[in-house]
Amino acid sequence: MMNAAYAQNAYTHARVSTSTTALDLVIMLYDGAVEYLHKTVFYMNQGDTERKIYYITKTMAIIEELLSSLDMEEGKEIAQNLQDLYIYMLKELTIANARNDVEKIRHLEGLLKELLSAWKQIR
Repeated sequence: MMNAAYAQNAYTHARVSTSTTALDLVIMLYDGAVEYLHKTVFYMNQGDTERKIYYITKTMAIIEELLSSLDMEEGKEIAQNLQDLYIYMLKELTIANARNDVEKIRHLEGLLKELLSAWKQIR
């Protein structure tokens, strides 16, 4: 497993290093969050608490990164709306984790997919 993790990290690092725009990085973050939530649902359904927590934690780290990268002065109302949404998502992930709530995770996955689609259209 260590070799697979190392290979994934190397691939991700190479992918980030060759991305040319901040928009590409935002899209990659959304892609990652959607993928991790999909895995979260899988492991919730399997009863694998350790992996469920692992993927929820990774998703939360991505959302926290998106939250910290908001430019509130430049983005104004859009940035404020995204901030509110990211904070909502973090709270809901915490609740979903505690309650093993698959539907809540799927709802958040749907929201992230909508945002991902919007960012892709902007690109």
